[in-house]
Amino acid sequence: MKYLFFYITLLLVSCHPNKIEEKSDILQESNKDKLQVLLIGSSHWNNYQSEGLDVVQTNEVDILSKQYQNDLELIVSKIKAFNPDKIFVERTINYQPKLDSLYNLYKTTSWGDRRRNEIYQLGFRTAKMLGHQRVYGVDHRNTSFPYDSLIKTMKKAGQTKLITAFNEDIEQYEKTFNTFISEKKSLQEILYFLNDKQQRKSNFDWYLSGANKGGGINENVGSFLTAEWVKRNIYIYGSIQKYTEPKDQRIMVLMGAGHIAVLESLMSQSSSMQIIELKDLMND
Repeated sequence: MKYLFFYITLLLVSCHPNKIEEKSDILQESNKDKLQVLLIGSSHWNNYQSEGLDVVQTNEVDILSKQYQNDLELIVSKIKAFNPDKIFVERTINYQPKLDSLYNLYKTTSWGDRRRNEIYQLGFRTAKMLGHQRVYGVDHRNTSFPYDSLIKTMKKAGQTKLITAFNEDIEQYEKTFNTFISEKKSLQEILYFLNDKQQRKSNFDWYLSGANKGGGINENVGSFLTAEWVKRNIYIYGSIQKYTEPKDQRIMVLMGAGHIAVLESLMSQSSSMQIIELKDLMND
């Protein structure tokens, strides 16, 4: 295999520069008609100095501080240049009338100034700057997440090593993320970490390689939990597809980082979508 890699590398290096440029032009042309999807996985800023509902419990940025407000302004300016036609956030379809009402309140008053939620601080702020009439809620909550039942079933099945691995993964993530917070890393650096390719892969792999095999051979609570999580995100993906119109060229999806890990995996299979990363926008 190593020799095959060597020969492929040699072939690429020996290609005529003009040929490489031609191939690059062809790739750019093939991506021209694709829907560009800016995926932004976030932590939940509203959890500042409080506990959230997630299994993983971490500290949170003080998004209302001057440092992070300045970071937000820079990030939003870059997204404005990207110019998404629609912005999708982590609220359900049924919540849309209230989301519309809150967005109107945000646009016309100072109501959102002290609200920490990333939907308002990043989603609404960007939409308002772009002159959007609506921010779209696409979450799906009619699913289960029986984490406690999974752990009980794993204990019953004697899967102590798997439980230990779960705990170690959670502890390591919490430690890493909390270090970012304590060192007051920029919001850009925090979002880069949450949206790192390997971080997303590890996030989704926790379900596929960990939770999915939890329990005894006749107990499927692990597979059920995994299926429910994937189901939730497939429904989200479906709503994004339904809302997106042929005239739309670019969209932005703002969700918890765990959702983005699955959505990227789903969207990467589409021949009509091109995934755009925030880091690439910021470095332009």
